[in-house]
Amino acid sequence: MCSRRTRPEALTLLELLVVMAIIAVLAGLLLPALTRAKLRAQQVVCVNNFKQLTAAWKLYADDHQGRLALSFYFFRGQVNTCAWVRGSMDDDVVVYPPVEAGVRDSTNRHGIEWGSFYAYARALGLYRCAGDSSAVEGRLRVRSYAMNGWMGGTWVKGQSNYVVFRREQDVVRPGPSRTWVFIDEHERSINDGWFAVDMEGRRGLLDAPAVRHGGAYGLSFADGHVEVWPLQDGRTLRWARLPIPNTPLNPDWARLAAATTSLK
Repeated sequence: MCSRRTRPEALTLLELLVVMAIIAVLAGLLLPALTRAKLRAQQVVCVNNFKQLTAAWKLYADDHQGRLALSFYFFRGQVNTCAWVRGSMDDDVVVYPPVEAGVRDSTNRHGIEWGSFYAYARALGLYRCAGDSSAVEGRLRVRSYAMNGWMGGTWVKGQSNYVVFRREQDVVRPGPSRTWVFIDEHERSINDGWFAVDMEGRRGLLDAPAVRHGGAYGLSFADGHVEVWPLQDGRTLRWARLPIPNTPLNPDWARLAAATTSLK
């Protein structure tokens, strides 16, 4: 007896379209979850960076009779070689002398390694947020974080009636658990190592917090703990230029200023 050969069954066009539709639905369900998981992982890394940097900040004070690390690199026409980090992440605005002539500060690791802080936090990855993908000529920028400008820094012009914290023991108001030290700064705002806060709010947000953690940014506090604050005002989330307006009252400015310093 001879057997009849049967043709293998193939998917029809309709069946193929159904399969593709199912795959698209599954991808639509999974991708947001994967994106949230990635953001969460980046946030965890960022929080850990802040904890280690703040521990280094405290060690620095312990080794310098309670004096705080200096936050500003360039002030009143002079370079401060004792700043916690050197240089500026903003290569497009020529304000600060570069750390090394002819080398971009934004991708120059020496801006960190030659700062006063590096002896206490020697891993370069601690200075950059895992979610910060900003790059210059294909190279990631070396730093995403800035220090409270009133913490080992100086006052904003015309606001000398507010406390500049010089020593760890000065952090009394608002208090160590409510006064921030390091901030995750927006990649289009970050320049030198200090973050300026207008305490009177007339000019609004002089520098901008990052939005890379799902519209939120990280802050470390003088007692060592870390918080992630969601931004509430669309002007802060989608700013085009600095300063970010504070009229009507910007709740993001109000919350940050309240944790920055206080009147003398």
